[in-house]
Amino acid sequence: MKDNKNMNPQSMPVATLETGRIKRLPLIAGLSFAAVVWVLLNVFEHEYLFRVQELSLWLPTKVFFDERMLVPGGLMSYIACFFMQFFYYPMLGSLIYVALLLLVQWLVMKVFRISSRHALLALIPSVLILCCSMEAGYWIFQIKTQAYFYSMLIGFIFTLSSMRLYQVAKGWWRYLVMIGIAAVGYPCFGVYALLALLGIAAMALRRAEEGRGIVALLCVASVVATPILYYSVYEQTRFAMMYAVGMPAFEFSKRDLFLWTPYVLLYLYPLVMAFVSLSRDEGEVSRKAFFIEGAITTLLIVALPLIFWFRDPNFRAEIKMNHYMERLEWRKALDVAKKQKQTPTRLIVLNKNLALLKLGRIGEEMFHYLDGGEVPKSTLQIRLMQVGGKMLYYHYGKMNFCYRWCLEDAVEYGWKVDYLKYMVRTSLISGEPELAKKYIRTLKKTLFHRGWAEKYEKIANTPELIAKDREMASILPLYQYGDQLDADNSLVEIYLLNYFAHTYIEHSTPMFDEAGLMCALTLKDIPTFWNNFFRYAYSHKADRMPTHYQEAALLYGNLEKNVDVSKMPFDKSVKLRFQDFMRFAQKHAVENIERDPEVKQLFYERYGNTFWYFYFFIRDVKSY
Repeated sequence: MKDNKNMNPQSMPVATLETGRIKRLPLIAGLSFAAVVWVLLNVFEHEYLFRVQELSLWLPTKVFFDERMLVPGGLMSYIACFFMQFFYYPMLGSLIYVALLLLVQWLVMKVFRISSRHALLALIPSVLILCCSMEAGYWIFQIKTQAYFYSMLIGFIFTLSSMRLYQVAKGWWRYLVMIGIAAVGYPCFGVYALLALLGIAAMALRRAEEGRGIVALLCVASVVATPILYYSVYEQTRFAMMYAVGMPAFEFSKRDLFLWTPYVLLYLYPLVMAFVSLSRDEGEVSRKAFFIEGAITTLLIVALPLIFWFRDPNFRAEIKMNHYMERLEWRKALDVAKKQKQTPTRLIVLNKNLALLKLGRIGEEMFHYLDGGEVPKSTLQIRLMQVGGKMLYYHYGKMNFCYRWCLEDAVEYGWKVDYLKYMVRTSLISGEPELAKKYIRTLKKTLFHRGWAEKYEKIANTPELIAKDREMASILPLYQYGDQLDADNSLVEIYLLNYFAHTYIEHSTPMFDEAGLMCALTLKDIPTFWNNFFRYAYSHKADRMPTHYQEAALLYGNLEKNVDVSKMPFDKSVKLRFQDFMRFAQKHAVENIERDPEVKQLFYERYGNTFWYFYFFIRDVKSY
């Protein structure tokens, strides 16, 4: 028997993996990735997917197709808009989305001849595309790229398909493929055709084949010349943008560097992989090397979405509240606001107030939620008008403002389903059924909004149904037929607060009076409060005065004593709690009490659900 000490280490057996198992890795990795992404999208981003679909539009008309083709990359935009509409059913839309991500993985393995043992590396472009889709956040309201969620995915599939077509072509056919990519691919897919030509040039240089220098030179020359030659054709595109058509409409600035990062990595991938050889023969593979490479690649695949996936809780809350409020599910919207653990944005607060007003609970629950004014988490200058103002104007009965901003944003960012629906409803309430029918005819051509359009077509044909419609009937008490289009300076909250708090009409409704009192509380202006308080009391004679209105009357009556509140029928519990509040305030009196975090927390724990806490501690809130 030989001594183990004399054995050569190189002759020792190495743990290996069987070839059959390795060959199944691309399928297992791809399906696992697709399943995880599909679950994540439907569990965490269900409402977001529906929202991006509402902020897009696809029509099966020649006019719509021709409008897309007015700029380079038009076909890519048209296809992206087509796929975007399937997010109307988020589970179906996300299934199509992950299927296309799997197509990207398959094309990557074919184009770059990646062996099965390196299959995880073929998932990186799909991961980067996912990052590009999910990093947008508030950009979905302002980005001018049509069907942003899908555009880079469709474009990159064209890039890989073009490179693969070049690979399978033989002889002079390859030159015809290159000409086709430049001449046809560029007007249809923009920058992704140029990326395909650069990828072909990189592949040609990598291989030791005859004529590789000529191929590379022709590709680079085509990349430079094609946009110049097409510049005279596309009159609506600036020359500086001819080399960037099809790319997202972010700014080329330091501010948006983070947003560009996954795009840059995606564009570099085919250029780098063309010089990497991962196609060695399949055979037994060292377990250690296989698992080390797999662990590093998996870590990268997990890390990229964690870094770039936009996960701001306030943004998600806004999207979810919009989703429920569009369906008049006011309580579900309030549940979303109730679950917030951080300072809310003004849109969350405004949505909460609107939901409470519609439910008739504003006077009892207005201050039972977190309040404040967290700045939206975005590099953009966010305007509340763009992210939620249209819905607020509509439900508060300001039809002209809702219509006006839908039209202006349609001119700026392109037509959306969301805009068209509001323009239908505002036209109907404003007494313009023929105008509403124009937008209804457009929506009837869509794949999934035809039923919605037909419902409102019946109302347009029979205007008497407006008062019977559940949604519109809840708006009519706030709608004034003298609705004027004055200046709001795009500051939705400031305009609505001043409109309801300072509008005195002869034939107001109880809901209109309550909206005025609600706004007066937010403004914290004492004379304005009393004007609205007495107006509310007159129109609600038979009702008990809600708790928050009693709290405000007690506080203001004791602060200025311009109104005698001693004989007002306050609830005993409210009076006792107010006395306790005053004693607590005297006990903890410090300079600039509203800015002392420790004292503020003490008051919140004890009186956080009262108007008194709101009055003294919710300060320096800025609308936008």
